[in-house]
Amino acid sequence: MLAYHTFKAISHLASSLPKGIQYPVACALADAYYLASRRARTAVKANLRVILGPDATEKAVRREARWAFRSFGMYLCEFFGYRRFGPAYLDEHVRVIGREHLDKALAAGRGALFVSGHYSNWELGASMVGHLGYPILIVAQMHRDPRVNELFVGQRARHGVSVAHTEVGALAALRALRENRPVAILGDRPTGGPTVDVELFGKPVAFPQGPWRIALSTGAPILPTFVHRTYHGGYTLEIGEALNVPAGLKREERIGGFAQAFARCLQAKIAAAPSQWAAFYEVWKHPHAAGTPAPSAAETAEVPA
Repeated sequence: MLAYHTFKAISHLASSLPKGIQYPVACALADAYYLASRRARTAVKANLRVILGPDATEKAVRREARWAFRSFGMYLCEFFGYRRFGPAYLDEHVRVIGREHLDKALAAGRGALFVSGHYSNWELGASMVGHLGYPILIVAQMHRDPRVNELFVGQRARHGVSVAHTEVGALAALRALRENRPVAILGDRPTGGPTVDVELFGKPVAFPQGPWRIALSTGAPILPTFVHRTYHGGYTLEIGEALNVPAGLKREERIGGFAQAFARCLQAKIAAAPSQWAAFYEVWKHPHAAGTPAPSAAETAEVPA
């Protein structure tokens, strides 16, 4: 787990280093972490072997694994470096696709539920939506160290993003959606609550039930939404069309249908850029099916929610 003082150091470096050397420094530190954390390195490589398929060479797996760590390092640099990655950066470097899907959802008066994954700079998506003037709320997992928690909440607030922690997230999300606000939640990792089994890259894994239950309770459209790092130093925020499942299904079947539809969207994004998925625990080692417990906080704490 990255400790409070580590995050403080990252915040200081991201705010003080010249922009031209921030990414090289972030990548160098990520390479060091790759070498130092055998557990995280082993987990990422195990995930990539599933994603890349049985024909992938060990060299290809190692290359993508290193870039997974580097992508996460760049994400932290951007998240904490508000002075250099603030409103002007968003205007210049973030391209938005599918804003009409958000406006269509809000026009119906039931809010909009963005569901994303730990993919690329997922925080940037909420920041961009807030920057565009939408009063967005995100539901995020609380860090065990309250000082780390305060760091993340403070950074999100700078971008106009309100935060509700998962312990009270469902109620906060229901309230925001009924106020016709957009809500963002990550759907690719259990956080201790009920799960639903889906298939991802041909293997079973569990996703949290929360997003789909919230959508069914409010009638809010589910918009699969992802931020993708481009090769030109920028990002694309892609807001997808609302997910649909047959209305005649039973509630539990609809929950499974929404979860699987999102899994297909997530799989397409991961397949296009495997190193942008920040999963630092062995995803398919913990299918969480038939009562198997979700990964512990210690297993998932490498990546802030």
